[in-house]
Amino acid sequence: MIQRIQTLFLLIAIGLAVAFLFIPFGYAPVCDDATHAYELMPMKGKDFIGLIVPIVTSVVFMIAAIFTYKKYPLQKLMTVLSGISIVATIGVVIYAVVSPYMDSNPSVTIATVWGGGALFLVAALIAVFSAYHYISKDQRLIRSYDRIR
Repeated sequence: MIQRIQTLFLLIAIGLAVAFLFIPFGYAPVCDDATHAYELMPMKGKDFIGLIVPIVTSVVFMIAAIFTYKKYPLQKLMTVLSGISIVATIGVVIYAVVSPYMDSNPSVTIATVWGGGALFLVAALIAVFSAYHYISKDQRLIRSYDRIR
């Protein structure tokens, strides 16, 4: 059935993944040419193609997992693939924020600042793991009913 708790967790994960694209996950320094002062520019997921692709694939896998509710092994596979895609996105976010930006002068490095958007990915990953847990629980319940017959 589509009205299961794992569907709710997958919908929450989809909402968090889409929200990640629009919430800044970090702030990068930008030099103003006129005053030579540095300002912090927000880094959003929608600005990086390396973040858009894994998030969109993760959302597609989650939507496919919602609608493959009759085939538990396929639904579990889609959930695992979306979790792997979210982990890859977290890796790209960590790399983007941790790697320092270089100025025109090689001796000057300016570090980026973390934003709150990366927490949306962690929450989405937790929701995907919860959905996987409940899919497995439903699969065990169906097997137990089959044994009784």
